Amino acid sequence: MAFTPTLLPKPVSSDEEYEQIAESFHTAMKGFGSDEKRIIREISSITNDQRQFVKERYLLMYGKKLEEDLKSELRGDFEDIIIALLKPRFEYEAECLRESIKGFGTREHIIIELLCTKEAEEIEKLKNTYNELFERNLEEDLENEEGGPLGRLLRSIATGQRPSDSYVDLNLAQEEAQKLYDAGEGKFGTDESEFVRILASRSFAQLNATFNEYSNICGKDIEESIKSELKGSLESAFKAIVRSIRSRPAYFARQIKKFIKGVGTKEKDLTRIIVSRCEIDMGDIKREYQTMFEISLYDDLKKELRGDFEEIILALVGAD
Repeated sequence: MAFTPTLLPKPVSSDEEYEQIAESFHTAMKGFGSDEKRIIREISSITNDQRQFVKERYLLMYGKKLEEDLKSELRGDFEDIIIALLKPRFEYEAECLRESIKGFGTREHIIIELLCTKEAEEIEKLKNTYNELFERNLEEDLENEEGGPLGRLLRSIATGQRPSDSYVDLNLAQEEAQKLYDAGEGKFGTDESEFVRILASRSFAQLNATFNEYSNICGKDIEESIKSELKGSLESAFKAIVRSIRSRPAYFARQIKKFIKGVGTKEKDLTRIIVSRCEIDMGDIKREYQTMFEISLYDDLKKELRGDFEEIILALVGAD
């Protein structure tokens, strides 16, 4: 499936052009204060891969890391998103994972978002980056922090062994749809281990067929059954898998709405999604957002955000 990013590569054909961008960043930080509008313009006009070239030229030209100079000039949520944009995608996501796992408490919604929405190839890249960056083992870290069915689900996904092919076995789909029914709606109580086994081990294509068969057997959608049979973070994890299989852009549209509605806006969560998705499927997320909430994502964000953080977010999301 072809997705629609909102951030495309800038036509840059030589080292000299990357040097000009690096020089522009340096100019933005010269003297008293910094030129945030210039920083926003430069960083939102080039892709993540291109930013890595700019970082290399900046270090060569000025003998300092671009990230370090920006950290000395910027503050708060604006600093966080600018630094996030300078990191390679999987390095940034690995750092989000590590921050969610370590310390007091575990921010399960971040781990769920980063693991349950990915297929095997992305999981493998994320896991390898995590292991190399922190000299730790992701599966072991998850085992130490998460117990019970949720821990088993996340560790199983983190192995990266979920099949990624498009082949569908309809007999298996019927068989496992019945097993899901028997483990939930068809009995008193819920056999969570059967849900974990099936939803963690089958390809997205196979699970989509299983969910269709489940509706025929049960007379209701698998997501309705998950909501009625399970609670808390385990429910959220299973729903993330189901929704990602059906439409990953729609899943992220719902996540963004959750983070901007109500009292206060969760800037760190918005940063994570928009930084990670602007070069993948943000155009599709915007379309789903408009359809589901009858307001454009751009307009909704503009109502909720302020200052330089608003400007960089809107630049990455793109006007309608």
